[in-house]
Amino acid sequence: MSGLEDELKELNEKLELMMKRLDYMETLMTQNNEYSEAARVIGGLKMGTSLYTEPLKLVQRLMSVQKRLKRSEEPRDEISRIILNVMAIHGPQNVSSLTREVQRERGTGSRVTIRKKLLELIDEGLVEKGEGHDYQLVEDSR
Repeated sequence: MSGLEDELKELNEKLELMMKRLDYMETLMTQNNEYSEAARVIGGLKMGTSLYTEPLKLVQRLMSVQKRLKRSEEPRDEISRIILNVMAIHGPQNVSSLTREVQRERGTGSRVTIRKKLLELIDEGLVEKGEGHDYQLVEDSR
């Protein structure tokens, strides 16, 4: 991992630990009505902390996709790049939603083509079948 990726991972871990601690504190304070105001303050802190957590995860997913695209032996086609970026930004997607995104980006795209590209990405180990009809990025283990 690059220095930036390590720093993002470390920051994300610290934020998750902070969220767990805030959850614990909020639970303790809501059990005792005497501290209801403090529990509300902690709830606000949790909300503020979560505002940083999701963008950090998004940046990590985008960096992971970009790194994988650079590692690829052959240049990635435009449709596959769009599919990977959409999954990095929006999370698991089904063929229909990916088709809409490709059409929005390129002006054209068919479900058959998207399904074919997804199968290629699965064979390359970049995408996996998720729950239901969704496909998702494979977590980068490097």
